[in-house]
Amino acid sequence: MLVVGAGPGGSTVANRLAEEGLDVLVIERRQTIGNPAQCGECLPGWGEMSEAFPSIKEDSWLEDYWQFPDHILGQYLEWMRVFSPSMKEYGFSLDCYGAHRLQLDGYLAEQAASQGAEFRTGVELRKVQHQKKLNREVYRTNAGSFTADYVIDASGALAHVARLRGKGERPGVQLPTIYGQVTGHDSDSFDIFMGSVAPRGYAWIIPKGEIANVGIGVHYDNLDVPLKQRLDTFCEGLGLTIHSYGGGWIPLGGKVKSAVDDNVLSVGDAAGLVMPSNGGGVGQAIVSGKFAAESIISNLQNDVPLTDYNKILSKTMAKQLKISLRSKNLFWAFCRNDFTTELAMRVLGTNGLRRAVDCRRPLIIL
Repeated sequence: MLVVGAGPGGSTVANRLAEEGLDVLVIERRQTIGNPAQCGECLPGWGEMSEAFPSIKEDSWLEDYWQFPDHILGQYLEWMRVFSPSMKEYGFSLDCYGAHRLQLDGYLAEQAASQGAEFRTGVELRKVQHQKKLNREVYRTNAGSFTADYVIDASGALAHVARLRGKGERPGVQLPTIYGQVTGHDSDSFDIFMGSVAPRGYAWIIPKGEIANVGIGVHYDNLDVPLKQRLDTFCEGLGLTIHSYGGGWIPLGGKVKSAVDDNVLSVGDAAGLVMPSNGGGVGQAIVSGKFAAESIISNLQNDVPLTDYNKILSKTMAKQLKISLRSKNLFWAFCRNDFTTELAMRVLGTNGLRRAVDCRRPLIIL
């Protein structure tokens, strides 16, 4: 088994497969797993996750897996505030953590390694070559070549495995983001800011204790101002001191139609399993990693088609992701400037905004 990417999804796949005594190799292009992080570092609690995706509530493996150690859970966030362009505040309860992704990703990798999975860092996938005579694909890296009966694309939003194979689906719409690790914040809530601070996107503050993750994502049509400049201006206005920068892409086009192509299964961001209305994807990466591994196990033991993985994703996540995608599309259509954004948020009110953020029920425009 070859897993490309040692994020939460990749390590979860490796853990579950290794539990069954299967040979698993995880390759990760970064030298240090989890560094740099490429997200806002918000981790949903099990209660939040199982409420958003009710079909996983009875999954004891996932519930046990979700018992993360305290050193990962930087700060408990029981409140979210969404600010309009005029700084009108809409608040509601939450069950999440401002987590340390470096520690989270490292911990999940250690758990998988303890089950027998092998991890190699600093290994970058550069080419996938199809050998017609042997009817197999060779995965060529800067540190050698690999073949595998099953491959997991856990390479993130840009889905590098699908890209290099030249086949399989990749997430479509991408939101470019930048973030900074900052000090000087005094918030104990997950704060989101809408409007011209991040045109047709959003800015965020996610406290993690003494430091916070502060970032901005902007619609690709509004990149006239460099993201770093926007973030610097935003933090300066709030009196925050930036100590380091990071960034990445957030796939906002919803789940890919098929997360299976031949012997390749995609998980997490590579499968588009991100809530388009709020950018959250760590939880879905973990869940999809567990399901992808069990689909492989079922294929090996009972000859169940790998495509059943698509059915599992549809059963557990499709409805919520569609609702979230609808909310995001409405936002992009109507919230093109501060005036229309302010108006839309006032019409929706706190309950409507919560529906748009957590997607537990359809968004209703009154």
